[in-house]
Amino acid sequence: MVQIVKATAIVNNEVAFLAWRTDPDPIPDCLGFHIVRQILKDDSDDIVEERPLAAYVAFDGQSNPDWQAQNTTIWPVQKFNWRDLTLRRRRDQAGLRQENERLRYSIRPVGRFRSGLEEVVPVPSSHKDAKTGQFVEHHYNGKPIRLGYLGPAALTNIVVATRRVGPFISTFTNGILSTQFLIRVLEEDDGKIGPGELEARLRDPGDKLRRYLAGDVPTTMTEFLSRPGGHFHAALYELEDRQLVSLLEAAAPRMQLILSDAGKRDGKDKTTGKPTHTYDTRNDDARAALRAIASEPNAKFIMQDRLFNGTSHIGHNKFVVWSDDQGPKAVLTGSTNWTWSGICGQSNNCIVIEDAGVADAYLKYWQRLFDNPLHQPAKPSDPNPGADQGDTLKESNLSPVTGNLINGASFECWYSPNVPKKQQPPSAKAKIQPPPPPDLSRLFSLMRKAHKIILFAVFLPSKAGVHSIISQAIDLGLADAKLEVVGAVSDPLAWGYQPSGKDANGNPLVPASPYIIRQGGVNVVRATALTDKDIGRQLGNFVNDEILSAGKAIIHDKILVIDPLDPENCLVAFGSHNLGYKASYSNDENLTIIQRDPALAKAYATHVLDVFDHYRFRAAEAEESAALKRKGISAPADPTEGFLKTTASWQDKADRRISEYFAG
Repeated sequence: MVQIVKATAIVNNEVAFLAWRTDPDPIPDCLGFHIVRQILKDDSDDIVEERPLAAYVAFDGQSNPDWQAQNTTIWPVQKFNWRDLTLRRRRDQAGLRQENERLRYSIRPVGRFRSGLEEVVPVPSSHKDAKTGQFVEHHYNGKPIRLGYLGPAALTNIVVATRRVGPFISTFTNGILSTQFLIRVLEEDDGKIGPGELEARLRDPGDKLRRYLAGDVPTTMTEFLSRPGGHFHAALYELEDRQLVSLLEAAAPRMQLILSDAGKRDGKDKTTGKPTHTYDTRNDDARAALRAIASEPNAKFIMQDRLFNGTSHIGHNKFVVWSDDQGPKAVLTGSTNWTWSGICGQSNNCIVIEDAGVADAYLKYWQRLFDNPLHQPAKPSDPNPGADQGDTLKESNLSPVTGNLINGASFECWYSPNVPKKQQPPSAKAKIQPPPPPDLSRLFSLMRKAHKIILFAVFLPSKAGVHSIISQAIDLGLADAKLEVVGAVSDPLAWGYQPSGKDANGNPLVPASPYIIRQGGVNVVRATALTDKDIGRQLGNFVNDEILSAGKAIIHDKILVIDPLDPENCLVAFGSHNLGYKASYSNDENLTIIQRDPALAKAYATHVLDVFDHYRFRAAEAEESAALKRKGISAPADPTEGFLKTTASWQDKADRRISEYFAG
């Protein structure tokens, strides 16, 4: 008998991740799985609504030239895990579904219809035309394949799509993930995309595209900074988004702010021709507006500039502490810079921790920063050579603040810089390597205690990944074939990068960076930009580089998750810290480690797996395109052509390791 022996779902406030195991494995004649989302009543398991999950990839011999969504009654899932991307955000329009719904999933194997099988009834897909208001049926090219059920449906556990996870409010941006969706939304009004249209829309707080890409992050920030009573202490790095600047302006009478510098513009002196540098170009407008408020008579708003202009240091924090009359009560932190690109163009996380102990740790760190100000240049745009935090601050950050949360989980709060008398981390080529900084030494120790899986999503911890959690995780995965290491990295410098140049024979080298690292249990991908010319994807009339500049740091998260299903060994690490040596040596940073909170670990694991799975598809395309380039072939395959297998052979190469962990 063909059956799914176990099916599991984990979820956050945006998407769900599903995994399942089958018996037998492989399933004879199987063409994939039909998956249905079931919305349940709040107080029972009665089904309110059923909807098959969207599917975009056609069978071999078919094509989806307009990239219109069908569903799994037509194109089944040829994997043993899947993401429900439309759990909250529709993919055919910038619409939002309700939060806090109880749901589960039905998963059922299918094959070609034949006598004796129950036929899969195709569910037609359509969307509402923005201009006419009429529903337009979705089409694809090629002959339909009739499907039949090979076995009974299996139900996952019940989950709730929510921001509230115990003492946390955890949120994640959608970032710029789907090129086709983005093009459709930008073209829906007039059929074309104008110069600067994307940036203009992402800067507009009222724009529906911005609200879609930002997810619940701006809502969480607004709710936090609109809390009645009390006062706020903030330490921020980049600040230019007008919605977020307005929040600070409204909270100014109850606010103390440390604002670092961000942005640089290079030029030349008109007289001497020597290069010049203008600093703080990204924060200058917001700084001037807030400085004007602080300068008003009887102003209660206190603001301290923390300018590292032109040094190797940055004030990289992005946190706000809220206190009431009894003391600090909550903190907002995470990876999200307070810029339009931070909340719309990148993959980021933002979290509120409702705990007095954690909030007190952050407030005391804030006070240490405030009490150790930097020498200030004559103007915020001037260089500030020699700006350094000093040993007093560094030594105060050598040890973490620890404690327990109300739900029984434990926390560790680490702060940077925490390596006294050091300006820069050591070179990877140095013969004598000093011990890791104390915060990373602790993380490395916890990683070595992982039982089954390590997951991460990072931007650029370090060049080549050394002296960071990337090299540590990969080394652990290579040493233990039973350990699963799943990661997504953003910057091409972060692993195995080869710059352009010439080889020993004088022939030009093709710049390269591995898009996929797959060996044993190690499964790491590098994100590729949406307009990455290595992929060569056709974007219709959307040929400008605006989308690339909007999402340059494609994955801006700094997340580590360990054993999310293990109540005793699960761990989540997050904050502004890039999880490499430089952050500990040189920058103002924060890093929070939460242990023994499986609900939070699952929420963050869902986000990592969402980002990983999206870019794994792109990485495979990029690897194929790079291989063609080396052969002198420039045209990759059309990604709209179907590639679902029309036989059961897809199971031969299907990756089951992640599924076996989550449905094991």
